[in-house]
Amino acid sequence: MSQPPSPPQNGRYMPNGRPRPGASGSPAFPSSQPRYIDYGNPRAYDTSVRPASGLTAARYAPAQIQRPDHAQPQSAWSTQTRRAQEVSQEAAKVPAVNIAVWLVTILLGFALLFVLGYFFLQFILTSSSNPVWWPITAFLALFSLVIITLVILLADRWDPQPFPLLIIAVLWGAAIAAFASYWINSLNALLFYAIGGEGFSDFATPVISAPVVEEISKGLGLLLLMLLARRYFNGPLDGLIYGALIGGGFAFTENILYYSRGLETGGVGGVLFTFVLRGVLNIFGHAIYTSLTGILVGFVARKWGTIMGFLVFVPALIPGMLLHAGWNLFAGISDNLVLLLIMFGSKALISLLWMIAIMVLIWDESRLTRVRLGDYANQGWLTHEEVDMLATWRGRREGKRWATQIGAKPVMKRFIRESADLASIRQRLLADGANPRVVDTERTLLGRLTANRQELLSYAR
Repeated sequence: MSQPPSPPQNGRYMPNGRPRPGASGSPAFPSSQPRYIDYGNPRAYDTSVRPASGLTAARYAPAQIQRPDHAQPQSAWSTQTRRAQEVSQEAAKVPAVNIAVWLVTILLGFALLFVLGYFFLQFILTSSSNPVWWPITAFLALFSLVIITLVILLADRWDPQPFPLLIIAVLWGAAIAAFASYWINSLNALLFYAIGGEGFSDFATPVISAPVVEEISKGLGLLLLMLLARRYFNGPLDGLIYGALIGGGFAFTENILYYSRGLETGGVGGVLFTFVLRGVLNIFGHAIYTSLTGILVGFVARKWGTIMGFLVFVPALIPGMLLHAGWNLFAGISDNLVLLLIMFGSKALISLLWMIAIMVLIWDESRLTRVRLGDYANQGWLTHEEVDMLATWRGRREGKRWATQIGAKPVMKRFIRESADLASIRQRLLADGANPRVVDTERTLLGRLTANRQELLSYAR
């Protein structure tokens, strides 16, 4: 019995006869049809499970990838032999952000100056210690913030966030969240005292009030960043980065208060003891609590869109609140060495798990970049060799080394950075639908992608 004829193998069909994903009936490019490659399991980033109606439905229709007007030439990267050599790193260009971001940065900077001035004045008026010790406590608190910031900058290397947004995260935690929490917790302490006396206030303020008030005040900074720059808050890794910096800023101001109290009660020894407990053994405490909220908000926003990212805010606070409350509870009852060792051993384990989570999220972000850039490669905007170069650590490293040899390293770095941004924009279009503003951003980045490829090709020639 004769077999039915197979569909034409012109690039729009897979070997089993089914249309390739994203293929249309439009005519092929004048020169060639782009080759399709499956870039793994995209269901991990699937947004098709969103409801078709209701509050959580996408406001816009799904965003389709348009074909380029002309077939893209083979890139210089595709035609060269990969070579490696040790090269010096150049600073990446800071992505442009709107004027509102700069305005908020300046306002938060003044707010931090006010908060620090307020606590310094309070130290002078209420403490019997020499005022010269206050800057020393601030320096010790700054040490912990620097360590947290360095860890986060390492985590932010795959798709770096704009520097002003990172500054906003730190300033929000150090100024707004810390100052608001200080006053609200103080008022709650008075309320608890009126309800159940000093014993109840000493228990409820750190175990109930502090976790709820502080995690909400810090978490609101995440929502502010989503409002200011949704383009750069596009996944769980972004949420972790912003959340950890907000927590680090909060701990900076709070540690100044604790070190000042340690100075008042125990002198220099009291300061050093408090520094070891809070600034060394529990250095990542607030960073971990707030980053958990950021991870959940970022994951939901990436998969189900911006509105759902805001709606999940309250339940996303719960993990950080529980960890925070548990730590404060055990800190209040740990009156012997064994309990202290158990408590700080547990925090060390939690910190290790947090570090592992950072590495997992970096790997997940690189996988998403490869999947989304693969969508563009399957439509002809990129070559598949370029996807491997742009979306893997090894490919990026070798691409920079090769570009250095032809004098085009700045172009390659820009190509890598803008391609990662394009992948994030594509994921947002899938989650939120074809928002016209985001579509315009995608179109601009596609134009930049083409220009970067042509510039690399001209250097290679």
